[in-house]
Amino acid sequence: MGTYRIFNIVVLGLLLYVLVFSLISPVMEKHFPSVMRCYYKELTGNPCLFCGLTRDMNCVLTGDGEHERINSRFQLFLTVYAVEWVIRIFMLLMSGRFTGKALPAIDIAIHGVIAVVVLYAFNTV
Repeated sequence: MGTYRIFNIVVLGLLLYVLVFSLISPVMEKHFPSVMRCYYKELTGNPCLFCGLTRDMNCVLTGDGEHERINSRFQLFLTVYAVEWVIRIFMLLMSGRFTGKALPAIDIAIHGVIAVVVLYAFNTV
């Protein structure tokens, strides 16, 4: 269970990184414009599935009301992001109480269901 606990802590760290990156990305884009670009959009001329997510997250975190409308992909991302925080914290707390492989199996099953729901929702967005 020690490895599973470490896994949960690492995922929580990555979730925290998404928040921090969203806050510092405008500064990075200003000072390092060549790094902060979408290579997919440059190659194809079409926005990728993630284009605009950082901007939308930054608008939510900073309370920017001038941003036109949060896109539906971001709403889906934000929902999954919030659910993932809850799942990771719950699994981290439960990993101290349960031993064996039951908790990781439950975690995989939950994420399997989330993946199916997201894929379905993404195809309807």
